Amino acid sequence: MKCDFCDANAQYRDPHTGRYVCLTHSRLQVAVQHSGDGAEPLMVRPAVPTDRDRIAELALYFWSETGVECFGREYDVRELFAFVACDDSQDGQVVGLASYALEGDALNLVMLNVLPGYQGRGAGRALVAAVEGVARAQGLTRIVVATSNDDLPALYLYQRCGFHLTGVKVGRLVEHHGGEEPGFAGIPVRDEMQLEKRL
Repeated sequence: MKCDFCDANAQYRDPHTGRYVCLTHSRLQVAVQHSGDGAEPLMVRPAVPTDRDRIAELALYFWSETGVECFGREYDVRELFAFVACDDSQDGQVVGLASYALEGDALNLVMLNVLPGYQGRGAGRALVAAVEGVARAQGLTRIVVATSNDDLPALYLYQRCGFHLTGVKVGRLVEHHGGEEPGFAGIPVRDEMQLEKRL
């Protein structure tokens, strides 16, 4: 879906107006926390091979690529383990995902995204809980995730889920993309923010 103000892909949905916005047209505001608009929670399940094309579509939608670089490593989300969030009212359509890799004593949460029209229904937290269940079942001691310096909604979600900031790779995303790109609320995308949750 497109931004209500330009032709860019929408990244978020304003919970008050229902308008869809891209990174450039999004703004941060203080708002009362709410638990969605009364819509049913989304179902979260492990991804199956037939979900791979949809996972690639979502990666291209949010990031314009299926390759994600974090913690000094390149991942292709089409090849990773994943959980998907599905809307049962839309014949189980995949509307969000959390892809991950097992790295030593850690689970690396590589990609977490939910389409804007489905945000606010608990999918982000449910996807994080699903990968945490895998990490605990595997006997891992921590979950790590990286996001960009501008992604304040992601930083909010991860910290609410018990993650702590552990590092900043200054200029890492400028190197990766070959220059600064506009991010959330016009903040330039520059740095990789690293977070960790101890289990």
